[in-house]
Order: sequence, then C-alpha cells, then structure tokens
Amino acid sequence: MASQTLAPSRIFILLITLITSTLPTWEILAGPSLSVKETEDALTVLQDGKPILQYNKATQVAPDGIDPIHNRSGYIHPVFTPSGQVATGDFSEDHAHQRGVFMAGTNTKFRGKKVDFWNLHNKLGRTEHAKTLSIGSSSDSASFTVQINHVATDKGSETVVLHENWTVTGRRGSTKHFVFDIESKQTPATDSPLLFNEYHYGGMALRGSNLWTPLESNPDGTCEFLTSNGHERIGGNHTRVRWVSMRGVVDGKPASITVLCHPSNFRFPQSVRLHPRMPYFTYAPMFNGEFTIEPGDSYQSRYRYLVTSSKPDADWIEKQWADYAD
Repeated sequence: MASQTLAPSRIFILLITLITSTLPTWEILAGPSLSVKETEDALTVLQDGKPILQYNKATQVAPDGIDPIHNRSGYIHPVFTPSGQVATGDFSEDHAHQRGVFMAGTNTKFRGKKVDFWNLHNKLGRTEHAKTLSIGSSSDSASFTVQINHVATDKGSETVVLHENWTVTGRRGSTKHFVFDIESKQTPATDSPLLFNEYHYGGMALRGSNLWTPLESNPDGTCEFLTSNGHERIGGNHTRVRWVSMRGVVDGKPASITVLCHPSNFRFPQSVRLHPRMPYFTYAPMFNGEFTIEPGDSYQSRYRYLVTSSKPDADWIEKQWADYAD
C-alpha cells in the first residue's frame, strides 16, 4: 500500500486542535500573550503569564483590627506593574473602606432615603460581586464581564438598587507598561430611580499602594499626582481633566497608575477629587451637580488604565489618551 503524507494545512489544523484541546477550561487565550484565568474566588488578567490585575469575586475579609463591616467583594485589587509591584492598596489604616479600583456613589437618595455605597462603616449601603457573565478574547485582548450589585441597607433590610456590569479588558501593552480598560453600565434594579446629589466625591475610584500612605507607622509614605492640565495634587483637586496619573515608589522602584477618561463619558472632561494627603482619587461628575439614573435608562462610562514601573511623562500619557479617544 502506498504511504500517505499529510498536507501542511492538515498538520497545522491537527496541531491547533491538539493545543486547544489541552487548555484548561478556565483559561482563555488571546493571541500569544493575553489571557483570563477564573477560579472560584477571582478573575485574573495576565500578559505573557504575568498578572495584570485581579478582580475579587469572593468576599475579602478585613484583617485583624479593622471592623468586619469592611468585608467586601466586586472590586479590583491587586493591580500589578510589569515588574510585579503591587500598585493598588486595600484595607489601609486611614480609610479602610477604600479598595483598589472600585465604583460607588456616596451621597445618593433612593425612595426618599440616603444611601451611601462608598463608606461601608456608615452601614447605609455597599457594592458586591453578583456573578460572572462572560469571558472572551480577540487577537489582541482578553476580557471578562461581571455583574456587581449596589445594595441599600436600612435597619436590617436590604434592596439591590443598581445592577452594574463591568467589562474589564486587558490589552496588549509592553514589557514596560500594562493596559486595561473598564467599561461600566449601571442600570436600576427596581422601578425607582437613584438620585446622585451634588457632592465632592464618588464615582470611579482608585486607591494607590498602602506604601504611599503617610501614617505614623509609615512615615515615608508619599505619592505624587499629575493631571492632563499640568496640575499636581492640590491644584488639580476638583478640576476637569482628561487623565490623572498617580505615582510613587514601591519596593524601592518607581511605579504609577494613570487613568484616562473617555470623551464619551458623562460631563466630560470629568471633575476629579484628589485627596490632599492620601493616595486616592476619583472621577466625580456629581461635583458639577446632581443627576438621576431612571428606570429603563443606564449610566455608562469608560476608563483606561496604564500601569508602569516608571514615572511616565505628560507627553507619553497624552499620546496614549489620544489613541484611546480616537
């Protein structure tokens, strides 16, 4: 019998089939470098096997000395630099309620009563992970979509006020910077609206490394801010900006997180709250007046995060923002 030789195309197909059939079901690859890994507790985005970020599905328990009211889920922490430094903070001594990357209203009203999803110690509300909706990939990205519930609490009763969908997408960066996007869609979960009162903070927030927190136990803790208007921490507070960069030193090396605000966002360029001492800021469109999310409507916003093991200059950041806005 004459021997048969497989055509090169058949060999390629067989190799691809063999490779993909051996991949774990919880890891979806995007091209050669980006992936999403899901476990019972978390979703992790990786580039070339290095973690970019971790989204916490499971409740993160407050450490000893911090009130358990601060137990939480449905947020991103840690965020890593390409060098492996942890650039976000969690359960800090000064503001235990602030947590990595999170989205929460502060001074809101639901059915005539105040709800505070931000300050967990006020016991008026919280945000929490609800479920994973999807995991996906393309040739140059890997993403997941989750639902986060915004829960009002009142004398022992609880009401889910908002369903928020986050689509978190890792994009191809480099050996020097990581890139990920968050697209948020908030929709009323009941037949009642949610009013955001005019207030000086609330919205999409970032808590920087605990090593940047100036405390008696950490006297060298410090960080710097730079905004698209060229302002630093004090001059930039409550100004309307395209981007904010927070930077400091982690493990003896520089690190930074820069958050770009997409031009399609409500009240763009959005106002920002830059804390006068602590490593935290938030995009806060409610600073410029109240607004309401009505039943049947949704509030959508988009942000891009650039994470580096350096202190990027304004020209480089501006180019990244222009590419994002295009």
